[in-house]
Amino acid sequence: MKKEIFKEYADRISSAFGIEQQMLFTKTKKKEVVDARFLLYYMCKERPMKLIYIQDYMGSIGYDIKHPTILYGISQVTKKMQTDSDYRKVVKTISKNVNP
Repeated sequence: MKKEIFKEYADRISSAFGIEQQMLFTKTKKKEVVDARFLLYYMCKERPMKLIYIQDYMGSIGYDIKHPTILYGISQVTKKMQTDSDYRKVVKTISKNVNP
């Protein structure tokens, strides 16, 4: 069930950021892709999903990631949400109506 939620978040986030979903799982350092990927980590963690699940789901799609990188991404999104009300609205919109 968590994997379906992960996939739904990936779909919604890529759509909101205007990028192809495949880009979330590439090693590109483009800011919009990195921001979207970090948001994926954050939303999964807030669900709550364990870091190992996030790591496994990313790995199953071909993107190997370590726990510290996931934690860093989550912290970056947390900081941005504290200072940017528009960003908070985007996050709320994306997370709305995701499978309970």
